[in-house]
Amino acid sequence: MERLSYTAHLSNGDHAINSKSKLSGVAKHNLRKYRSEEYDKENIVILCGTDKLVQDVKKIYKEQFDEAVQKYNANQTRDDRKIANYYEKVANDKKKDMAVELIFQLGDKDYWDHHSEKRRDMDIVYDKILEKLQEEAPELVVANAVIHYDEASPHMHVVAVPVATGFKKGLEKQVSKRKVCTKEFLENVLQGRLRDFVDDNMVMWLDEYGLNEKQEGRNKDLSVMEYKRRQEQKKYDEFVENKRKIDREIGQKSFENQMAEQKLENTYKKLAEVESEEAWGLKDIIKLEKMIDKGPEEPKGLVSAKSYREKVVQPFLRKVRNLVKDLIAYAKSSVARAHELEKELDKVKKESDAVYIMNKELNQRLRYKENIIVDKQRKIDELEEDSEKLGFFKRFLKKSDYDKVIELGEEERDKLRTRGSRSR
Repeated sequence: MERLSYTAHLSNGDHAINSKSKLSGVAKHNLRKYRSEEYDKENIVILCGTDKLVQDVKKIYKEQFDEAVQKYNANQTRDDRKIANYYEKVANDKKKDMAVELIFQLGDKDYWDHHSEKRRDMDIVYDKILEKLQEEAPELVVANAVIHYDEASPHMHVVAVPVATGFKKGLEKQVSKRKVCTKEFLENVLQGRLRDFVDDNMVMWLDEYGLNEKQEGRNKDLSVMEYKRRQEQKKYDEFVENKRKIDREIGQKSFENQMAEQKLENTYKKLAEVESEEAWGLKDIIKLEKMIDKGPEEPKGLVSAKSYREKVVQPFLRKVRNLVKDLIAYAKSSVARAHELEKELDKVKKESDAVYIMNKELNQRLRYKENIIVDKQRKIDELEEDSEKLGFFKRFLKKSDYDKVIELGEEERDKLRTRGSRSR
């Protein structure tokens, strides 16, 4: 299977955009704002922005930094410290790059010398690479992107503003190539995930956008079949990983459910203790009733009223008073504790119900994922079987017969698609 080489470069050194004149030069080159026999303004395609690149960059500055500038100026007491125009401020700061330029190219000169009629098929491919760049590096806010078809190999120029946040000094949000275009960005994104993205989609692009060699037509069907099988395998692996995550979540929620049930059981035990304490208070009430019914002891012999009151009645009343105080204290503590435990019980019940519902939902999701995994495995098996059949036909049939089989298969597939679209 044929591959297209991938190259990506970031502006640096002499090509760094660190002044208005440098930005203007980039705009003239990228948008062919000059006369030249080598370059043709009609053979460029603008994917993002307009034919006024400098204005596109200024627009990004306004959208990204106006709020931060206003916030900064509001905290300044001296007018000479306020920022009138952040774009101009950065343009005059030789330590900062106003913007960065990235250049992407698929295929070398030799490839395009043999495929000159297919150059304009790269619009969609470069547009997808641009989308992936914005997905992987949202801090690089794209102002302008243009494809050049008038040079040896079609390639894309992307001009973007590196936007970073979290600054302690100056504006909270600033232009910063140093913080955005890091070593990790160059290795993991520009030469890592973007390169992988191109490699993963190369088979589809070669087939779908007609970038394959014509003489390799017999290989095309096997390549596309392999691509589809790989895509199904990738989806299958993703679903398996999702199932593992759900299994872990179910395990965690099951543990939480056990803890909630234990908490509920402990709360019921505490309520039982309160009821037991209430029984203790009931004994004291019975004791008080009996004491009152019995009354103070009868005087023994002849005693004076004063002596009877001091030695019998007053001690009796003190006992009654102390017993009543104890009963009131019991009642207060029991009511307060019962109220708190009822609130705790209600809370624990709600937590337990929430964990139960979540567990139920996770089990439903797990069953759904398991069904999809079974279906994906079936599709992979079918694709592998189809791939083996195609390989068998290719080895033992004449080229004309093989091509006829493929042609009939494609016609049947198109009929099924047409029928399906009508039914919808």
